[in-house]
Amino acid sequence: MPRGLGIRAKNACVCFGDVVALRHASLTILPGEFISIVGDSGGGKTTLLRAIGGLRALSSGSIEFHSASGANWIPGPRDIGFCFQEGRLLPWRSVLANVALPLELEGVASGERLDAARAMLERMRMGGVERRMPSQLSGGMRMRVAMARALVTRPRVLLLDEPFGSLDEVTRLALEDELLSLVRESGATAILVTHAIGEAVVLSDRVAVLRGRPGSLQPAIPISLPSRDDEGRLSVEFASLCAIVQHELRGSQESSV
Repeated sequence: MPRGLGIRAKNACVCFGDVVALRHASLTILPGEFISIVGDSGGGKTTLLRAIGGLRALSSGSIEFHSASGANWIPGPRDIGFCFQEGRLLPWRSVLANVALPLELEGVASGERLDAARAMLERMRMGGVERRMPSQLSGGMRMRVAMARALVTRPRVLLLDEPFGSLDEVTRLALEDELLSLVRESGATAILVTHAIGEAVVLSDRVAVLRGRPGSLQPAIPISLPSRDDEGRLSVEFASLCAIVQHELRGSQESSV
């Protein structure tokens, strides 16, 4: 049974004064599912992600969580992990202290939280850099540290806001593979916001498109690939699914003209 939580967004709306940032978004995500959200800039992708994570209050509608057994669940501090573009590491803290931060905020004892942070850094192939500062790391290394920080609490829901958007292609492909492996291993539910169609297709069980500004959430597209590795990226199925998502995005662009 997956550790991840199921999520039900029902007619979720977010307004900033008279500006509607998210309009009547409804989405059901299964426990342990990996789903990506794509769409035009300004369509509400990040707003929806932040609302799911409790960082943005809804103006109307609801977002509910449930366990794999179907029981209602109120997420605690450890249940939701965040990973944002650029990593957002604290520049005055070492790599180890950055990764340990979520546990420190929960009051976990120093030895326990540092041991957990070291173990997650090893899992991310970042052992040996614990004492370095973020400014001493490459972009790919900073993102590995940010992923380690997001995963150190073993969250049931992992929220990813364009985490690889600023990375070069080689680094991005390597981190995509590692992210998918980590999520599958943990059993967490993952939601990825991205502008990269190929990234959404290769990582996800389903891809949802937010159409228009503000976005209207379309039915999610099921993703079935022969594999999720380099061979899968070269498959006919991969190209076909990318074309389907692109068609939905083109409809989004046409509707916003």
